[in-house]
Amino acid sequence: MLETYPWWNEKHKKLADDVRQFADENIPKGEEIMWTREFPSDLLKEVAERGWFKAPIPKEYGGTNIGATGCCIIAEELSRVCFALAGAYITTIIGGTEQLLTFGNAKQRKRWLPKVAKGELLGAICISEPVVGSDAAGMETTAKRDGNEYVINGKKKFIINAGVADIYCLYAKTSDRIEDKAKYNHLSAFIVEKGTPGFTVERINELSGWFGLPNGYLDFNEVRVPVENRIGAEGDGWKVLVNGLNLERTLFAAGMLGPMREAIRYAVSHAQRRIQFGQPIINFQVNQFKIADMISRLRTARLLVYHTAHLLDMKMETVLEATTAKLFTSEAYKMLVDDAVQVMGGDGWTRFYPVESFLRDAKVNEMAAGTSEVMRTIIYRWGLKAMIKELKMPHRQIHRKLGVPISTTKPQAITKISEKSILQLLAEDYRVNPSLYMSKENMKERLTDISDKQLDKLLTSLKAKGLALLHKDKRGNITLAKATYKGLRQAKPIEYYKWFPKWIKKKQLF
Repeated sequence: MLETYPWWNEKHKKLADDVRQFADENIPKGEEIMWTREFPSDLLKEVAERGWFKAPIPKEYGGTNIGATGCCIIAEELSRVCFALAGAYITTIIGGTEQLLTFGNAKQRKRWLPKVAKGELLGAICISEPVVGSDAAGMETTAKRDGNEYVINGKKKFIINAGVADIYCLYAKTSDRIEDKAKYNHLSAFIVEKGTPGFTVERINELSGWFGLPNGYLDFNEVRVPVENRIGAEGDGWKVLVNGLNLERTLFAAGMLGPMREAIRYAVSHAQRRIQFGQPIINFQVNQFKIADMISRLRTARLLVYHTAHLLDMKMETVLEATTAKLFTSEAYKMLVDDAVQVMGGDGWTRFYPVESFLRDAKVNEMAAGTSEVMRTIIYRWGLKAMIKELKMPHRQIHRKLGVPISTTKPQAITKISEKSILQLLAEDYRVNPSLYMSKENMKERLTDISDKQLDKLLTSLKAKGLALLHKDKRGNITLAKATYKGLRQAKPIEYYKWFPKWIKKKQLF
C-alpha cells in the first residue's frame, strides 16, 4: 500500500482506502477482461453506485467536489483492475464533464452533470481526425450554423469510449476566415448526444493493448445539434480544448500508476520464488538494481502526478507540471514494465501474467493525450518562459589577478558611447566568451542610457565597415552581435587577448 501525501484531506485519505479495497477485490475481473476484451459495464456500474463519478462535480449538481486529487486517486486504483475501467472513467471526466464545469452555462450543467454524477452518462472527447492528430487546430470537421442549429459534417478517429459513451465533446471548425484561424478563433465545442440522426460509429479499432476499451472512428453526416449544445461562445473551441488538456494529461498519467505498481508486485514476488543457480534470482544484484529503478520511477511519477493535481485544485497554472507528469510517467511506465518482464524472464512475456498486457499498453501511453514529442515541445517553450530569469547568462568579466573569465554581479558601466566603445565591448566579450555572440540585452545593460534605435545604428555602422557580425530575428530586429577578426584587431592589440596557464613553458610559445 503506497502512502498518502501530507496535503491530502481526510476525504482523500478515506477515498484512497475505499478505492484500494475495491481494486483489490476486483483485480480478478480485470484479468478476465484481458482475455475476453469485454467492456467492463458491471464494474462501471459499481463505480457509479459508489459515487466515484461525483468526484469532480459540485454538490449543487449531485457531486462531491473532491477535485483533481480525488479523480487521480480513483484513476490510479481503477487502473490496477484494468485500463478499460480506468480509461472509461477518465474519458468521462475529460470528455464533457470538465468542459461543462469550466465553460458550460447553468442550464447545460443542470442538464448533463447530475446524470454524469450518477454514472448514467459516459463521456468521450472528439479531437483527432483521419488527417489530423497533434495539429488539432487543423481539424476539418465542420459545424455550420443553420438557424437555431449547427449542421456537423466530418469524421473523428481514435475516440476512446466510442459507441459506449452517451455524450461526446466534439470540436469542429466554425469559421474558414484566415484571420480567425490566425487567432485560433475558428473552432467551437459541442456536446453531441448518442442517437442523434446522422451520428454513427464507423469503425472500432483492433488495438495492440487497452483490451476491453472501445476505441474507434466516428462519422458525422449532416448531424443537427441545437445551439444550446454549444459549449461557450462560437469560436471559443480552442480555448475550451486547451483548458482541458492539463487535467487530461494529469488524469491520464494517474491511470498509469496502477499497472506500474502491479508490475513491481509481480516482478518482486516472481524473483523471490524463482530459483536459478541454487538461489532465488532476487539475490542477484542485476535484478535488485532493476527493481530499485522500478521503485524510483514509480515514486517519482506518483509524486509528479499528485503535485500537479494539488496545483489544479488550487486553481494554479499547471501547463509545465501536467505536461512533465504526462511525459515522465509515460516513459517511466514503459521502462518499468520492460524491466518487470525482464526480471520475470520468459514467464513475463506470456499472457498468463498481466505484465504482458501492461507492456502492450506501454507504447500508446507515449502517444495518447499528446505525444512525447509534443510534450517536449510544450515543456521547451513554457519552460524557457517560466525560467527566463534563472536561465539568463550571468555577466562575466576577466579577473584582474587570474586573467580568466569569471561571473560578476557588478558589471562595469560604459558611459561614453560610440562605435569605438561598442567595438571594445565586443572585444571584451570575445575574451570572456570567444565562441559566442553578445546579446543586445547584455550590451544595453553595460551601455548607459542608450536606446534600441541608437544601438542599432551604431552596430549597423560597424557591420558596414566589416568590424562586426550581426544576427537578426525573423522580424528583422538585431538581437546578437560579435566582433569580426578585423574588428578585434582594431579594438585592441594582440597582447590584450593573450593568456597562458602558469605551467606552460615560454619556450613552447611563439
